[in-house]
Amino acid sequence: MRSHRLRRHACRLGIVLLLAVLALARPVRGAGADGPDLVLEVRLGDYLVSDALGAYQHGDDVYLPLGELARLLTIAIRSEPAEGLASGYILDEQRGFRLDLAQRLVIEGERRATFDPAHVKRQADDLYVASRLLAQWLPVDLEIDMASLVLRVRAREKLPLQARLERQSRGGTARHQDGGPPPVYARLDTPYALAALPFIDQTVALDAHCGATTLDYSAYLTADLAGMEAALYLHAGRAAGGASARLTLARNDPDAGLLGPLRARTLQIGSVLAPGVGDIALASGNGSGLAISNRTLGQPARTDRHTLQGDLAPGWDVELYFNEALIGFQQARPDGRYRFDDQPLIYGANEFRLVFHGPLGQLRIERHSFLIDQAMLAPGDVAYSASIQAGQHGAARALAQAEVGLAPQLSASGGVVRLALGKQDKRYANLGLHGYWRALLVDAAVARADDGGKLARIGLKTRVGGVAVSASHARLDSFASELFLPGPDPLRSRAELRLDGMLPGVGPMPMPLSVQLRREQLASGATRNEAGARLSAFRRGTALSAGALWRALDGVRHADASLQASRRVAGVGVSGHLQIAIVPDAGVSALALAADKFVGDGYLLNTAVTRTFADQQLRWSASLNKGVGSVGLGVSAFYTSRSDYGGGVQLFMALGQEPRSGRWLRDAVPMAAAGAASVRVFLDKNRNGVMDGDDEPIKGAGFAVNGGTHLARSDADGVVYLNRLPAHQHVDIAVDPATLEDPQWQAREPGRRLLPRPGKVSRLDIAIGITGEIDGTTYLAGAAGQRGMGDFELELLDRSGTIVGKTSSTADGYYVLGGVVPGDYLLRLAPAQLARLGLQYSGLHLITIDAAGSVVNGKDFHVTK
Repeated sequence: MRSHRLRRHACRLGIVLLLAVLALARPVRGAGADGPDLVLEVRLGDYLVSDALGAYQHGDDVYLPLGELARLLTIAIRSEPAEGLASGYILDEQRGFRLDLAQRLVIEGERRATFDPAHVKRQADDLYVASRLLAQWLPVDLEIDMASLVLRVRAREKLPLQARLERQSRGGTARHQDGGPPPVYARLDTPYALAALPFIDQTVALDAHCGATTLDYSAYLTADLAGMEAALYLHAGRAAGGASARLTLARNDPDAGLLGPLRARTLQIGSVLAPGVGDIALASGNGSGLAISNRTLGQPARTDRHTLQGDLAPGWDVELYFNEALIGFQQARPDGRYRFDDQPLIYGANEFRLVFHGPLGQLRIERHSFLIDQAMLAPGDVAYSASIQAGQHGAARALAQAEVGLAPQLSASGGVVRLALGKQDKRYANLGLHGYWRALLVDAAVARADDGGKLARIGLKTRVGGVAVSASHARLDSFASELFLPGPDPLRSRAELRLDGMLPGVGPMPMPLSVQLRREQLASGATRNEAGARLSAFRRGTALSAGALWRALDGVRHADASLQASRRVAGVGVSGHLQIAIVPDAGVSALALAADKFVGDGYLLNTAVTRTFADQQLRWSASLNKGVGSVGLGVSAFYTSRSDYGGGVQLFMALGQEPRSGRWLRDAVPMAAAGAASVRVFLDKNRNGVMDGDDEPIKGAGFAVNGGTHLARSDADGVVYLNRLPAHQHVDIAVDPATLEDPQWQAREPGRRLLPRPGKVSRLDIAIGITGEIDGTTYLAGAAGQRGMGDFELELLDRSGTIVGKTSSTADGYYVLGGVVPGDYLLRLAPAQLARLGLQYSGLHLITIDAAGSVVNGKDFHVTK
């Protein structure tokens, strides 16, 4: 009875909360709600141009921002959305470009053409053009992969960006989008609060099945609590099987600043996520306890395998891609989490992509990249992790593991583990040695259980040509663990081989191929063999993934295969899945077809039909969802060939508060798991770095976030809300100077570095100062007179004699030195250059830049031999 009352009251409380906010909250939409429907990653060949290009999807078309895409591709076109104009040139000044939305006219060089104005949408930040039309205007082919939200650009003519990348490749590897190293800004700390209002992702679902009705409520809340990050998950309702809750308090610091001399990066209390241990334990997310680690956040603790896990709300599912191949799929579990255990890592690049699909058509993508090509630790460095969790029936789960760097190419690891295996409480000890030489990575490990069971394993990873090779061999003596489960016929040995590479594809798109082989010998002498292969391809909007698995145990063979395909045809997304049994009985096991289409702004219609041949059942389903805007809504229905039927209504809303104004933000896309920043930009007239006195807010300022352009712009109060920042990762934020209305305005700091965390909005004030400008000409005097001479280096010194600015004169001797803050300076030619060339010059210039940002003209230099 008590459980029933708790479930009923929690469900009622959630419904009341959600309906009250819908009815009473002011009609303010979240920053993401007014923004683009899609956020695309832009790739030019193998080069990542941007990881956050906003786009809109309307009907059959995807609309891309003309001005921003041109800027990313270094095409000299600038848009003026307020006037409905865009102008510039394509690759050279002889090929002028002009777009006039009012006249429905586009001019490219000498060609004039009209266009349908419905294919150009004017937004506050840019002119958004249908991708098919944009590809006609610009010298590029544009291909949008909706499954992974990637815009692939193929240039029909060489772009300035490509020429720059070629120059960089001759001089070294490009590390950053602009060719230089990524900026490192001063860090801005966001203090923890004792308590704060949470961010909430919440869902109410009403389902009916053959006359029976269920009502469920779930919520994921994040906020500061007791000076830590708090994450609370609630689920209540009849379909949930009762009320459930889990709470985690955590601290995360990528700079290893936790717990003093322990220099920890992660501290978790409550419902903790414990890492796995090679050969012994899987990663665990169940049970309350404590976890501490100093390992790099988000990086694998082992070089052979990695577990990906996290929060996943009811109704959501997640696909896992590895090096562009689909390898896994999961739906939300009752505890609101997903977990892909022990994913194999290969030598070289390991690119994991998690694609999250919401029940109302929402789409979210996370990427995790690991480079496995050398020992993880430098000599003397120590990496450790320790956790303890309460287990079932009183058996605790605990582990302590450490790894130490012994030499530049060698490290050792070891630790102890306690866990419940079946009904037994078992303890283990393990040791390992890991080294690499050139392109070969080798590790050896031994483990022993408290019942005398032993294991020894050796493994290697390397690359042969374009193929990554992973191989391992393990010998067991009465050894059982979560990775080698006990049974009536124990395992004596296991040998594994994995090959990962690329097959040449049709055109420029290669096809990832993976082959896995396993051979096991049992105590009885029986053998168990397994072989699997997976091939993927993407070409002209069509994605294919095919896999096969063959198993044999003492002559008994089983084999099956699967094929998945998807493509958008005339604005309709079509996908199919085919499951085939090969041995012992050949035939089709299951067939599923699905289609989706946008039928209005933000409304997505889904239909699907599934046939399972074992029970001869056919199932039809359809849903209409709205997954963008301030609230997500969905209506669904299904019917089967057995006369089962049902339907449901689902309501989703994410809530959060903007800290400066106190207004509530609403969104149809989850935001509780991400970070955010409230940034205020102002003109600092009194130069004290604080907004006060006559200082003025700056409207329309744009921002660079981790080197990429963010979609948001500051409002009339100079405030912008930057949402969905990656949690627990450094984020560099700077003002984009090209968006400031006065070219003499300049940020007093190049940028600031934040560490976003879930449920917390960091506050950042950016002071913009008025700067001045100095110009003049450098002359070289000779017997025939004097003439302007270029390539002279000029230095600007402040009162203390420190060089605060540099520039060089152009070929005709003219120079401009901008961005000079108010003050008194000394301007000179670089003495070192003059001495090297054996030249003399006429003197120095005393410069004063006043508070209004004066422009000082005609500061010439006369150089003689």
